[in-house]
Formats: sequence, structure tokens, C-alpha cells
Amino acid sequence: MKRKLALGVIISAFFLWLASRGIDWKQFREAFAGANYFYVIPGVVFTMLGHFTRAVRWRYMMVPVKDCRIRPLWAATAIAFMVNNLLPARLGELVRAFVIGRSQNVSRSASFATIVYERVIDVFGLIIQLWVCMVLISGPAWVTRSTEILIVLNLAIFVLLWAMVRWRTRFRALTAWMTRPFPSETQHRLHVSADSFVVGLGAVTRPRLALPIAILSVIVWGSAVLALHFCVLALGLKVPWVASLFVIALISLGSMIPSAPAFLGTLQYACVVALGIYGIDRANALAFSAVYHATQFLPITLTGLYYAWKSHLHWRELSEGRLS
Repeated sequence: MKRKLALGVIISAFFLWLASRGIDWKQFREAFAGANYFYVIPGVVFTMLGHFTRAVRWRYMMVPVKDCRIRPLWAATAIAFMVNNLLPARLGELVRAFVIGRSQNVSRSASFATIVYERVIDVFGLIIQLWVCMVLISGPAWVTRSTEILIVLNLAIFVLLWAMVRWRTRFRALTAWMTRPFPSETQHRLHVSADSFVVGLGAVTRPRLALPIAILSVIVWGSAVLALHFCVLALGLKVPWVASLFVIALISLGSMIPSAPAFLGTLQYACVVALGIYGIDRANALAFSAVYHATQFLPITLTGLYYAWKSHLHWRELSEGRLS
């Protein structure tokens, strides 16, 4: 954990340096002083709406496992974001599977499978956004290459998940063959976990769940774009609407890079690069990133801390990765 934190801090420091080098700090302070923070309020509202919609969408993905109520799903989602914001190693998704598994008495492997499927759906949403941006603007060539790589990798993962459900018996046989070197007790435990994981992927092959998941995904990403756009308005940045779409897309790409908790550094650099394409100088872009980052960090972190307290989660277990 400490090594991962140290590596993340180094990477974040590097990207912060890239984002802030050559900046006019006087202009940076003036950007804060001249901001209209009234626009931050709807920004926070849309941020929380996006997070809550994730929980609603997750309910449909959990249908093959268990018909869960929204409240425990929302609590687990908030806790996961809080953990990602405060702890290294991106433990949030593991914690999320643990929390919903404990509160709803379902397999953690099955819960985690729904989260894997959710990430695949989110990457498809990101790909669509990047495609729209490439059609409407002339962005850097590396964005086009990144999109092409994402399409190939995500399609491959989706097909793999679909195949695991479609040919479940063969997957069981493959699991049995791969676990032969282990003791019988370990084999049994791995078989049960693998089988539960496949159960959690049930939504992949259920067409009737595809439409609500797709609609809710549009709301998730739409809320994220609107939340960012209100921060653009707060800083008074003169950019077209598609800029908000492009910034969100680059922040999402940046979040895939290992970093310190809360995506510090990678988020700032993504904002500076994306807004720079629209002629926004580094000082204003960095000031924007600080305001936007605060709207993403504070509300959901406080909400997650509240639900962690309600769920009697021990901080030492979370920080040391000992979930039992």
C-alpha cells in the first residue's frame, strides 16, 4: 500500500508540474477572485445526480444476482467514491463489492462482476464522447489513437464477459483445469468464486436490461458534462459547449493513469491540455481545474464518510485493504 501511495504521489507531482509550469500565478489568483461561485451550486447538484444515477443503473446490473433496493446500492457507491478520493490503490470498487455483499448478503464475486460490467459500459460511453469530439473538433492525434485502442480493448473485454456467460459450462471446465495445482479446499473456493462471478455477469446476456442501462448511462455522462459546464460558467471561460464534453473525456482518460488519491495531478493536466485547445491559458485552466476538482471531491467524500459511519466500516480495514 505504501509503495503504491509513493508511486501515485510521484506521478501526481509530475503531472501537477506539467500543468503548472510557466503559469502566471497572479492571473491564477485573479481567476479565483473573479469567479461567480453561484454556478458551483448546480454543478454540485449535477455531480451528485450523476453519482446517484450510477446506483440506480447498478440496480439493473444486479438483477441476475439479487433485486436490491436503491438505498444500499447508493450507500455502497458513495463509500466507493470516498475511498478512491482518500486512499491509494483505487480500492473503491473492491470496497463497493464488499459493502453491498455484506449489506445484501450476496456473493462479493458476483457483486464485483457487476462492477466490472459497469466499467465496460462506462468505457463505451467514453468512446462515444471521444468520437463526437473528434467529429466536431480537430483534437490531438494521440486522442484518436487512444480512442482506437479503447475500442479494441473494450470490445475484447465485452466479448470475453459475454462468452463467460454464454458458455458457462466450458468456463467451469477451464477453471477446474487452471486450479488443478492447488489444494482441494482452495480449488473449491476458487470454483465457487468463479461461478458467482459469472452469475454477476448475467445482465450482459439479458436484452431487456440493455435499454434501461443505456438510458441511465446517458444520464450519468450527461450529468457529468453539465456539472463540469457549470464550473466553466463559474470561471467565465469563453468556450463552446463541446469543450465540456472534451474536458470530461480527457479527464476520464487521465483517470486511467495511476496517481495519488482523488486523481490529483492527472485531472489538472487533463483540464489544462483540453482547455488549451480552445485558447484558454494555463492560469485560467488550472484555476478551473481546482474549482471543478473541489466539486468532485468534497460532496461525495462527505456523503461516503457518512455512509461508512452508518455501515460501521473500520478505517484501518479500509486503509490496510483488510476487508473481511
